[in-house]
Amino acid sequence: MAFNVAAAKLTGSPDPSSWTQIHDFVPEEAQKLKLRGRLFAVITTQRRESGIDSVAAGRELLSRLHEEYFGTTEASAFEALKASVEKVIKEATFSWDNVEVAAVSLLEDVVYSVAAGGAQVAIFREGMLAKILVSQEVPISASGYPRDEDILLAATKEFFNSFPQGVIKAALESKGLETAVEALAPTVISRQDKGSLGAIFLKFEKQGLPERIVVSSIPAGLRIPEAATRIVRFTHQASQNIFSRFFRKLPERKVYVHEAPEEKGLVGQHKKLSVSVGIILLALLSVSIFFGIREKSRLDQKARYGPVIASARHEYEEAVGLISLNPQRARELFVQSRNEVEGLLSQKVLDPDLAELKRQMDENTGKILGEYEVIPELFIDLSLLSSGFEGDAIAASSESLFVLDSKGKKVIKIALDTKRSEVAAGPNQIEEAQGLAAYSDRVFILNTKGVFEVGRDFKKALEADWKGEALVYAYAGNLYVLDKESSGIWRYLATTAGFGTKQSWFTPGVSPDLSKVIVWSIDGSIWLLTDTGEIIKFASGNPQTFNPSGVFPELARPKSIYTSENAESLYILEKDAGRVVVLKKGGEYQAQYISDKIKEAKGLVVSEKEKKIILLTGTTLYSIELKHFE
Repeated sequence: MAFNVAAAKLTGSPDPSSWTQIHDFVPEEAQKLKLRGRLFAVITTQRRESGIDSVAAGRELLSRLHEEYFGTTEASAFEALKASVEKVIKEATFSWDNVEVAAVSLLEDVVYSVAAGGAQVAIFREGMLAKILVSQEVPISASGYPRDEDILLAATKEFFNSFPQGVIKAALESKGLETAVEALAPTVISRQDKGSLGAIFLKFEKQGLPERIVVSSIPAGLRIPEAATRIVRFTHQASQNIFSRFFRKLPERKVYVHEAPEEKGLVGQHKKLSVSVGIILLALLSVSIFFGIREKSRLDQKARYGPVIASARHEYEEAVGLISLNPQRARELFVQSRNEVEGLLSQKVLDPDLAELKRQMDENTGKILGEYEVIPELFIDLSLLSSGFEGDAIAASSESLFVLDSKGKKVIKIALDTKRSEVAAGPNQIEEAQGLAAYSDRVFILNTKGVFEVGRDFKKALEADWKGEALVYAYAGNLYVLDKESSGIWRYLATTAGFGTKQSWFTPGVSPDLSKVIVWSIDGSIWLLTDTGEIIKFASGNPQTFNPSGVFPELARPKSIYTSENAESLYILEKDAGRVVVLKKGGEYQAQYISDKIKEAKGLVVSEKEKKIILLTGTTLYSIELKHFE
């Protein structure tokens, strides 16, 4: 979607020790515009020594940022923006006590932002204001896709210190950027120490008539017009005249007062009535005092937990606004908000605002945290396919599942899409079984004598040229054997006659300890899971750094892992915790599926095509629908 971008800026007047400038540049060269886009920047400089050259020196920083960003087009726009800000910050430390930079680049439909030195970047979306970047000394960056009516705000730390978030939000809810800036301007005008305050507002709108608003520094002599006062005075006087004329037209009505009869009987009745009225009034007073005390107690209690609810709601709304822009930060804020809400609920706090916030959080837990409490569905009852069948290993290939019953010496094949099932191999082909592998429709069984192909074709595929315990895997038509005793991974290439001789998969000099590996998976890279729960990754025969991040609670003792060349993610079965954790292959957290039924699982396979996790619990296969792709 193409956008028109409206821009507005607000800066304080330079003072002896600080200065702020806002930069907005669109390259005239078509090639630079295509590769670098439009650049906005907010720069503020501060130092203890004052001097007339502070403005000139500050402008030099803007010039350096411009040169670094547009000077070369070899790197990507995002990398160039980060490098430019980092270089300007480093150079500026020699002359200034503090420099803040917030830079935003608009390239086609993508927004790149970088902040450093304390500068911040926030976004106003669908009535919610959320901070994307809150920098310290080291530059931090983010990128994302704007939506229609989004307002991106890049500003100095002094701007956010001067205006509470609620004030900023209220200003941005106005119809136009110019109105928003005018609402904030009086605070800047009233202070003489706002040289380090600066902000630029960018509003994204669907492609239409181009718009560009530029509001410069607000002059100190600005005065609010008296028109509003005159309008109020006129309205008040006019209303008085209208009502006076109205009442004069009403007909006059006379009221007569009769003298009350003074009979002794009536006097006695009046006294009784007065006593009754007094009792009733006393009762009403007592009731009102009771309710007054109770209401005061409620208000006192509300005063104690009200700020906590407000804080939790603010964190929740900010998390919702950051889902697509900064998922990791969104999860952190959501967890903080949820902990505050659960803390109040544990104290038996009953409040409609709290209950509503809890309801909204429950609805969005999956969307923000990627946590899905699920009830696995029955996929196949294996015992109905073969009497007494007890599966203890599962493999997948070409959208088919293979389940091994090592004691019963059987393998069952199940089609993922239709659930069509058949016994692929029986005791007449399987003497013993310690491992299972599958490729296409070929099924392999590992035992102490070697690897055997079972099913339609029964033959010995590999001699057992390893000692002790081993694992087998089939990938790209080749067979792989992990030898725990020698800590080697052997590859057997497929040939027209079967499989060739073993070759070490590791590059020379690589000799990891594989004695504790319990499960593995291959997608081109090799993924290993040890009995201590460590996940190890190798690629092209060499170890790779792999650190799961963003998982809460952290992984403790996983029991199985699964991925494939067609899968985008890595799936980790943590049986004791009753969950399957989903990670990107770079280690970043994506989602987790939680169920007590998972605690019974012996293994898992996943089909992202069918959007299913398949769990093996022994006699039964269960399925969990993948939801984190939605």
